[in-house]
Amino acid sequence: MKKALLVALLLGIIGLIAGSYSYRFRGEEPTRVVMAFEMEYFGSYAQPTYLGENYYRKPPLFNWLAIFSSKLWGWNQFTGRFVSIVSTVLVLILIYLFSYRFVFKGEQLPSLMSAAAFLGFIDVVFWYGFLSEIDMTLTFFVFGTIFSLFIAFETASIIYFAIAGLLTGFSFLLKGFPAPVFFAVTYTVLAGVYFFKSRQHFFRYIVGLIAAILSGFIPVAVWVYSLPDPEKYISVLWRESFGRVKASTDITKFFYHLVYYPVLNIKQTLLVSAVLLVFAVFNFRSVIRGLVDRGILPVVLVFVVNYIPYWISAGARGRYILPILPLFAVIGIYFIWNYGGKKLKNVLLGVLIFTFVVRIGVGLFYFPYETEKKGLYLKISGDMKKVIAPAYYGKIASNCDVHKGLIYYVDAFSGKPVLSERKLPDWNYFIDCKGKLAGKPVRVYDYKGQKIRLFFRE
Repeated sequence: MKKALLVALLLGIIGLIAGSYSYRFRGEEPTRVVMAFEMEYFGSYAQPTYLGENYYRKPPLFNWLAIFSSKLWGWNQFTGRFVSIVSTVLVLILIYLFSYRFVFKGEQLPSLMSAAAFLGFIDVVFWYGFLSEIDMTLTFFVFGTIFSLFIAFETASIIYFAIAGLLTGFSFLLKGFPAPVFFAVTYTVLAGVYFFKSRQHFFRYIVGLIAAILSGFIPVAVWVYSLPDPEKYISVLWRESFGRVKASTDITKFFYHLVYYPVLNIKQTLLVSAVLLVFAVFNFRSVIRGLVDRGILPVVLVFVVNYIPYWISAGARGRYILPILPLFAVIGIYFIWNYGGKKLKNVLLGVLIFTFVVRIGVGLFYFPYETEKKGLYLKISGDMKKVIAPAYYGKIASNCDVHKGLIYYVDAFSGKPVLSERKLPDWNYFIDCKGKLAGKPVRVYDYKGQKIRLFFRE
């Protein structure tokens, strides 16, 4: 089975890459890379900008990683996706090492199966595992934090506490204020578990916490110190980070979310979760008995307590729990491996291989088709490239707040950033997405019923 699992993992990684180089942007994908492009162009690496205007809603770490990726691949759809793919592979390695050490005690096969199960989640292999979003990079840093804390508590190592804190600092530079919550929850749970076992290292755990806070503070402090207006950035980041919590004050939304969110999470983790659910239904007593096993109980507790804040927050989206889904994969495989038969393990392996083969097929055949049919930003920017002479590159302005994909493509083909009218009052070409510019445009484009107009002036 070892060879089959390695083949499955290889197929899954190939699936992440397949078609991702030229696939059209989805959702918020262009947001980070367009800001990364401007960062590199202007040489302003602390303060992100969009259209040359300061952008405060997200920290800049993903932008920095995208800049590094651009040195390898240039500026295109793959620039940010390479960061996510590398992060996903690193998460798989961490899952293997974590489960090998703490759950399966030196067994390779279930550890490999845990990594493959995580990669087989629909939200990972078909979505966030390759898209130019922060989620898989955040998962790497958060799960790295959790792994480090497990080692720190097991060995009473101040160094690993400091590593966990440093990784949390980097998580903050990706996500903002929600990121340290994973550290706080995991530390609290493991402190309780190990305090219950033995109070021998209690003092070292306190010293470790101080070391973690100090090491996590360093990268954040260096970044904040470099900002032109740190107070404004932090205040906006605070509102952005916790704005969705307000939705929980609506009692109807709150109870709806309590019911709907677990169902959404099951959908995110198909087809693996379907196998786990069927197993749990027919082996309910084994599952209950296994939950109190000392080998898996700390992992279950860390997962559950980290999950609760998102379960009770009506504004939480499914992708917010991606950083703890590695734990879910490990827990699921623990039960399959210890309480399921050989046939069930082979069924799960078959499901994973099927998922990865389908993903490769989707990437190679469906992605090009979808890009041709729905890649409107590519088509519009391609026509703009024909219209706008190279002499006018760097003299293009826009008021497009929403259509960041189009702005990124124009940035990429011109090699210079599109700016706001305030930043570039003497523009020659203007991309108008709000219908505020008077006069006759040289081109009018339709984007799903929205008009995008291209104006020219001498």
